[in-house]
Amino acid sequence: MGFKKDKIKTKRQADLTPLFDYEPQQLDLGKASIHDMSLIQAQYYDFLVTKTGYLVCLLKGTGINLDLLNASEQEDVFNEFNAFLMSTLEEADVHQYLDMTIPVAFDDYVLFWKKRYLQVREEEPDNQAKITLLASYVDYYQTLQSTNEMSTKVHVIVLREKLADKSKTSLELAALHLTEKSQHFIRELESSLESYDMAVTRLNAYEIRGILKHLFNFSQH
Repeated sequence: MGFKKDKIKTKRQADLTPLFDYEPQQLDLGKASIHDMSLIQAQYYDFLVTKTGYLVCLLKGTGINLDLLNASEQEDVFNEFNAFLMSTLEEADVHQYLDMTIPVAFDDYVLFWKKRYLQVREEEPDNQAKITLLASYVDYYQTLQSTNEMSTKVHVIVLREKLADKSKTSLELAALHLTEKSQHFIRELESSLESYDMAVTRLNAYEIRGILKHLFNFSQH
């Protein structure tokens, strides 16, 4: 994720060399897994732990439709966003911004229509027209999901917090600091772009796994 490596200065830190000096390597097909070459060590609640010794959280922001703005308004958007970026850079931290196109998730739609289909089939077994119609809805959304025919643009912001060591106490403290940092970041960004109805939310564990699945291209051919 573009994180900088810190120098080893003490004996205690030297013991953490495998954690902080991780170098991604190409997969040895048939002998290594994606986890071997991934920067991610594990998931901790709504965070990710990296092999370089950081705790990471992901934020998702709504986009601004620049096509609806004139040239002057578009320039104002970029100026305000640049001002926000400069203010965050003063904190000597590293943020990463990702724009990606991902398939629309139809899990909730499919689940809803499946439940509705089963309910009608149980309560109105003679209403074949309605049962057939609901079954067509299930098939339609399942097909859209499996073929990835519909996609959406996602804007992701990556924030990090350094882990002092590999203890549980350090992990919990980093999680607390990163939560506070993300809340502050969200307030500042929304305040900077409030004229454009900009909204930012922190991704939960399930949503993070969805982003990682897309980045690793598990379901694509």
